[in-house]
Amino acid sequence: MLRLGFVLTCALALGFPARADHLPGFGDLSGKVTGQIPGLLTAVYATNTEKNVTFMVYAVNGAYRAVNLFPGAYDVTVRPALGQVFRDGFAAETKKIVIAADGKATVDFALTPQAYPPDYVGGMAYKGGWADAVDGDPDQPESPDAVVEPYDKIFPPGRGRDLLENICMGCHTPNLYAYNYDRRYASGRPLHDKDGWAITVDRMYKGVAFQNPAKPSYFDDQLLPPEDYDVLVDYLATNFGLDAVPRAVQLETEPELDEAALAKAQFVEYRFPNTNDLPKRGTHTLGFDPDGNVLIMDRNGGVVWLDPRTAQSTDYPGRGGGESLAVDFDGTIWYGGVRHFDRHQNIHDQYAFEGGKNNAGRPVPVSTQIFDKNGDMWLSLLSGGGLAKFDRKADTVVWWDVPHLRARPYGITLDHDSKVWFAEYHSSSVGRFDPVTEEFTQFKITDERPTNMRRLGADSKNNIWTATWGSRGYQNGSLFRLDPKTREVRSWRLDIPYTNPYDTAPDNDDNIWIATDNYVVMFDPTTEKFTRYPVTVRTDIPRLAITEQNAVWFALRNAGHSDGYGGTAAVLYPDKDKITTYAGRYSDKSVHSFIRQYKGPPTKVTGKVKIVSQFPRNPTAYVKALGLPLDSPVNTAGGITMNGGASQE
Repeated sequence: MLRLGFVLTCALALGFPARADHLPGFGDLSGKVTGQIPGLLTAVYATNTEKNVTFMVYAVNGAYRAVNLFPGAYDVTVRPALGQVFRDGFAAETKKIVIAADGKATVDFALTPQAYPPDYVGGMAYKGGWADAVDGDPDQPESPDAVVEPYDKIFPPGRGRDLLENICMGCHTPNLYAYNYDRRYASGRPLHDKDGWAITVDRMYKGVAFQNPAKPSYFDDQLLPPEDYDVLVDYLATNFGLDAVPRAVQLETEPELDEAALAKAQFVEYRFPNTNDLPKRGTHTLGFDPDGNVLIMDRNGGVVWLDPRTAQSTDYPGRGGGESLAVDFDGTIWYGGVRHFDRHQNIHDQYAFEGGKNNAGRPVPVSTQIFDKNGDMWLSLLSGGGLAKFDRKADTVVWWDVPHLRARPYGITLDHDSKVWFAEYHSSSVGRFDPVTEEFTQFKITDERPTNMRRLGADSKNNIWTATWGSRGYQNGSLFRLDPKTREVRSWRLDIPYTNPYDTAPDNDDNIWIATDNYVVMFDPTTEKFTRYPVTVRTDIPRLAITEQNAVWFALRNAGHSDGYGGTAAVLYPDKDKITTYAGRYSDKSVHSFIRQYKGPPTKVTGKVKIVSQFPRNPTAYVKALGLPLDSPVNTAGGITMNGGASQE
């Protein structure tokens, strides 16, 4: 059963704590829940069927309360929260009500016992009902239900498993192997016989990473000695061959939860249903414009504008794509490519590397973007192993080759001294770039390799926080703090089974928020305590955006990408009684607010392609750092060689 912290405050034991008046024009909902199972967390969902907005709270001590709901018709549903080990649960139940402006509605539930099958780990949907979209054909067969089995049964112990855990699971989740059904990455993978697995292994440790022949393979081939090659291939073919049943790893343990904290929390989830123009939404990165609206990147080809105060939204299909998004001081939007989009004109400019057919340019494969105080924008080039800058005065993009082996910058942030930091995707390190001296510095975070770090954040003291998305056997998901002055690294275990934390972001009080499968997690560095909040639906969470009132925004990517859920922009209010607005704005303490300090002219969008140099500013730095001759084939003095912006899970 769920391990809950049952220590409640006296005020909570007697009822809910005092709260401020609700927002004008909004309503409240509360009720009692009888028949709760001790240790089983209960969630209550209130969905406004007219606006596609869902409010979710937890029922604690036999009661629940949701505040500041949009007026309108609602479906109110009670069901078990995510991530629980149980056999005896209760049946989900839905009731229909209408909530009036400034009204108070009540809905009570009496739970009916119901048994549940074993649950599985991770943020991907492994069940029927999702049409496979390998080629977008709606007639493709639906994904089968997974057989849920314990880890040790799916992955029999032995040398083969050791190799798989120590190498492959540095980047890929266990269920990627177990769910033996052909659906698109990262929700699935092609089916392989022994020869197919051999080709896959060869590609990962001998082949070209991210279609970039100027850089090394995905992992160091010393991790797979020649005598172990056949052991790994045989293990994959034997356990995950063509005829293997689609399986998922059983959830066998669960994290400790703080019931007092959960009683205060409220999620608001804005839904954007799939459309003919955007049939397979997979919302990813969010940002705030100067007016408090939210801009959301849909990696399947669209941008969404949302006013969270009214739930009004507008789609811009055919724009966006990829992962990155940053909002300029004038409300225009930058995203991967590099593209600069004016939604009012519905046109974009593109900054493209020279080359391509008729010198039409090649997209700049960007993973993350952030503005500095000068109005310039820093860009991480995952597939090219580079760091780039949009230079506003020159209206161009310049880049540097990162002189660290397998660095491959992914997440990017600034510290409060305007130095640029990036997560090194395949080196177990983070990197720092000084824009004044143009010097790179590498900081080792963990000796475990390979491991996969996605994103990072800088707190007010310029400590750098990151987490391991991939790690040995996915049992060591950890949060790390780097003190750049001393190079001291401390780490804490997240204690969520098979977790893969994606993003780390400080709030205005220097609490660190972590995005991971099915949870948003807060870490208090003073008490070294984690507070874990199960989210509204099974998903992974790629990015966080934290407001001036410490509301935590994110998108439910894989719920849409893998389960047909549609697009989302969701927000957690850790204390619903402190909600003063639904507007989204960064705090002045946040490094994401540096763009506000830029007072220069805007960069106008004219609908043009602007060709930029393919040559890095430090063309020989990489080969010199690795001790290679200047005529080495990996020398980028001849220009950028990356061919695409392929992304991992």
